[in-house]
Amino acid sequence: MSDERPASQPRHGVTRRRDIRIRARDGVELSAHLWLPDDVDDGARYPAILELIPYRKDDWRANADEARGRYFARRGYILCRVDVRGTGRSDGLALDEYTADETRDGYDAVEWLADQPWCTGNVGMWGISYGGFTAIQVATLRPPHLRAIVPVYATDDRYVSDVHYIGGCVTASELTQYAVSQVASNALPALPARDGEDWLSAWRLRLDQTPVWLVPWLRHQHDGPYWRQGSLAPDYGRVEAAMLLIGGWMDSYVDPVFRMLERCDAPRRAIVGNWSHEFPDEGYPGPNLDWHHEMIRFFDYWLKAESNGVMDEPALTWFERDFAPPVPFPASWPGRWRAASAYPLPESGSRCLWLASGDEPLRGRLEDDPILGRGAATFPHRATTGTRGALSWGAGSPPNGLARDIRPDEAGVPTYTSAPLEAGIEVLGLPAAVLEVAASMAVATLVVRLSDVAPDGTSSQVTMGILNLTHRDGHAEPRPLVPGERVMVRVPLRAAGYRFAPGHRIRLSVASACWPVIWPSAEAGTITVHHGGDGMPEGHSMPEGHSMPGGRGSRLELPLAPASDDALVPSFRTALPDLDAVGGGSDDPPRWQVTEDVMSGTVTVSTHDGGDTVIEDGSRLYSAESHELSATDADPARARMASIVRYVLERDGHRIEVDVDGDTTSDEAAFHLDIRLVVRLDEAPFFERETVETIPRDLV
Repeated sequence: MSDERPASQPRHGVTRRRDIRIRARDGVELSAHLWLPDDVDDGARYPAILELIPYRKDDWRANADEARGRYFARRGYILCRVDVRGTGRSDGLALDEYTADETRDGYDAVEWLADQPWCTGNVGMWGISYGGFTAIQVATLRPPHLRAIVPVYATDDRYVSDVHYIGGCVTASELTQYAVSQVASNALPALPARDGEDWLSAWRLRLDQTPVWLVPWLRHQHDGPYWRQGSLAPDYGRVEAAMLLIGGWMDSYVDPVFRMLERCDAPRRAIVGNWSHEFPDEGYPGPNLDWHHEMIRFFDYWLKAESNGVMDEPALTWFERDFAPPVPFPASWPGRWRAASAYPLPESGSRCLWLASGDEPLRGRLEDDPILGRGAATFPHRATTGTRGALSWGAGSPPNGLARDIRPDEAGVPTYTSAPLEAGIEVLGLPAAVLEVAASMAVATLVVRLSDVAPDGTSSQVTMGILNLTHRDGHAEPRPLVPGERVMVRVPLRAAGYRFAPGHRIRLSVASACWPVIWPSAEAGTITVHHGGDGMPEGHSMPEGHSMPGGRGSRLELPLAPASDDALVPSFRTALPDLDAVGGGSDDPPRWQVTEDVMSGTVTVSTHDGGDTVIEDGSRLYSAESHELSATDADPARARMASIVRYVLERDGHRIEVDVDGDTTSDEAAFHLDIRLVVRLDEAPFFERETVETIPRDLV
């Protein structure tokens, strides 16, 4: 370990306390596991760190929790791992994700920890994904003893940046993986049972009263109060606890890192690497770093008052990546770590590249529109475009891979490509495409991809953006397009830290779909991109809040990285963290297949992911999910996502089987859900329920 960046050392023994009951303010009892330094019974006191998630601490996450609990306790911290109400061993009902009750539970758990005789009164929170969300959400309530949080891959805005909607479009691949899997996970019982507990009756009540979360998600298709619950945005000043934000360029939740860095008032730092939705110490693409070490140093400063210089380090440290041949599961990408003392970057500037016009043109590859003549490119809405890209908006463990060479996806859509660069261009932040467009339908989508074209022609995706054009003025009150009317829209692209090398070319492509990432818009028709002109025709204007400097038209806006760093890059530890190997398990062979049925005209994406978790006490949990997502160009309104999810828990002499068969289809008017849950106990039927819903499409 680097002596220049010290952290608490593993000097303590570990004691564990299982199923500690924390009573929330409404009387619901939450179940917690604690890992503590072994001298707490002698009067020693330590800071506590809370993780609050629904992912079953007694089986599904038991091995990882045990390893991390020992890690923290040996270094003089108490780790408290709590099941969200209605999940795992916690009482209550899981009525939805991120409810107000759940967030208040986090507040109550923080204050309960601070009040214990073995706690110093200083409490932190950490979590990846769901746990990162809850850390931010609890921090908005300002528990008096919450000093610092470490959200890893988490969001400030549940509508804009989460698995439900992207740019006002309903998601597909991520939605089916998460939503249907949670139906099965939430159906598992609270085991191990306590002595004298009627766990079967409690389990049946949970099965009977826990709803399917997907239903309210699809009912709330626009931004509003439902999505503001659990979102930090727009009131960023609510968080007072210090924040260490960790993000990855290939993760769904990288944009929130930049928004929170810019808009929060709390003390904050951020680290952004290449990573997908996997831990930075072993996830892809590398280079990797020991994020546990970074977290411990941060908590040392804020919870132990150690003067380790952690807040003197850069506000933003990011990995600026270079071109690499595009493959779905790269071990690492080339580039360099960089650092900035502040974000937004002072005087870093931006660069505009005009589509087929101006001093730095991105030249259109398609021929001029045969009817409209110069300055326009018209293309049909193809619902199945996008399968060369990543499986999901944010990649993760296999089969959730990254984009391959995207030239096949670019073949039938407008692309705009620069001449070979004479000098490199370094980008940091959130690019945007400002496009003047017209559509022949009332509901249409723009999918914009930014790619790096190598000298051999390979097109490697750098980032992308999606916008439901009915949301062009905002996500709260969408309005249909007027067919044929030209509008100027701004399509934000996901954040990027990238260097376009000399000799490479910058390409922007514009499509109408991104299958299977988002649900296709329903109407067949065409979209026209206007380029190369002097701007909007008379009588038209940009949406409120989006100016068009100089009256110019369609363009790509690239936020530039500074030419040189104004801060020293931290000397990250790159070895794997010192975590115990706990329990065991195995993985099913993952599957990611794309099948074109020429006769039916459908394109189907099929996936499978699964495996065993074997706990130290011999208990076993098997979980697996298989999905098929189908769409067709001939009838974009009709798409389908079908899921089969299976959980098998073997514990306490019982075998519990949970099977969920989920089928979501659409037509022009509505989404149709059919979610079937079947539960068996010791090979005998125990519970069965079918949830059938028709939810009207509202400009999606």
